[in-house]
Amino acid sequence: MISLQFEHDVDFEEVLERLAKTGWEFVREENSLWYMTDFDWKELPLDGLTQAKLDMRAAYEAGETTGMTVRLPGGEFYANVMFHEDRRSVSLIPLLDYRTIERSPEFVDLGWYLENFRRPFRDFTILSTEASDHR
Repeated sequence: MISLQFEHDVDFEEVLERLAKTGWEFVREENSLWYMTDFDWKELPLDGLTQAKLDMRAAYEAGETTGMTVRLPGGEFYANVMFHEDRRSVSLIPLLDYRTIERSPEFVDLGWYLENFRRPFRDFTILSTEASDHR
């Protein structure tokens, strides 16, 4: 898991927009997207992104944790992006088919995930970054 702590509040839709601009996709399977409100995962067809954002907005405004499954640039790897109640932290949780370190396949390549996750937020003040591998 990788967590970024920002200096100021960040809105989940701005985060999603920035991810999309750098090649991230909001898909879990080829024909659906998954999103979460208050730790309850839901599935919609790919054309349901607007509905997912509306549901997430209601939960986010109510102070709940929200999230969405994303496909990272390159199309091989998936992760969950979590938007926390404090509005200043966002986490990336790689999903089961991890990108691993080539010469040490027992370890997730956290550096690769971190590089991809930080790239859309280079102009944000990031107070701290935490990364851990808990497989």
